[in-house]
Amino acid sequence: MFGLHWGIIPIYFNNIVTNGFDNVMMPYYCTTFVTSAVLIAILLKNKDKSFRKVNIPATISSLLGTTEPAVYGVLIPKKKPLLISCIVSAIVGGFYGLFNLRKFAMGGMSFFELPGMIDPKTHSMNNVYIALIGIILSFILGFIATMLFWKDDTSKNQVVSNQDVTTKDTLQELIESPLEGKVLPLSEVKDEVFSKGYIGKGFAIEPTKGEVTSPVNGTITTFFPTGHAIGITSDSGVEILIHVGMDTVNLEGKYFTPLVKKGDKVTIGQKLLNFDLEGIKGEGYSVITPA
Repeated sequence: MFGLHWGIIPIYFNNIVTNGFDNVMMPYYCTTFVTSAVLIAILLKNKDKSFRKVNIPATISSLLGTTEPAVYGVLIPKKKPLLISCIVSAIVGGFYGLFNLRKFAMGGMSFFELPGMIDPKTHSMNNVYIALIGIILSFILGFIATMLFWKDDTSKNQVVSNQDVTTKDTLQELIESPLEGKVLPLSEVKDEVFSKGYIGKGFAIEPTKGEVTSPVNGTITTFFPTGHAIGITSDSGVEILIHVGMDTVNLEGKYFTPLVKKGDKVTIGQKLLNFDLEGIKGEGYSVITPA
């Protein structure tokens, strides 16, 4: 989610080249399957049609090795499933570490990564078998844990009166622009997680000033360590994600200066983040910001 695994990628490459195999990245292998299992369980428990439009494609992409739609579109908004996926991934990752799962070739994701676990010298399939056992554990533990510990909260906005079920009126809230610049439709963002609305509705801004301000009165619920993204929950419960630029997580905090931290109360117009607009552009990254 935070892109921190990129810090291990050079070690992974080096191990493949120098040792002929890698076992450092392999505990991470289970995450796509755990995420898929959690999403399948959520799919069975949540019958909301609009939500299923997000969940189903996110599940498919997760099975194929891309978890961003699942993380940003389902796990983070639902909160507890994110925690479940992290815990189960740690358990299965520990299993892989215990049995020293190895990969001998780079490339491939999800199931397509399995051929790279065949030992090219002995043609042993042992690592493939270990990986398959871990995949089974990922699906079983992820699915069962979600079914047991996650409760669908779509009924929270319902109240019972005189044996009739009615829904509360949806609160409308004015959300200010968090940046100065040109407003763009989300469809123009070059990242399907945002452009296809997996995270939710919104807009994008091509900023002309390197400053992010709070669009609502609320609380900072997430502030990524790299400083490139901020999550805010308004006082009325509206959740907002401001993601400065595309793939700027790879800058690892360079050019970003946070002015608040997680848990801080903020007001409309309060400065949250300063960033070096030209510096980010100079590194070759788009500064178009979904919100």
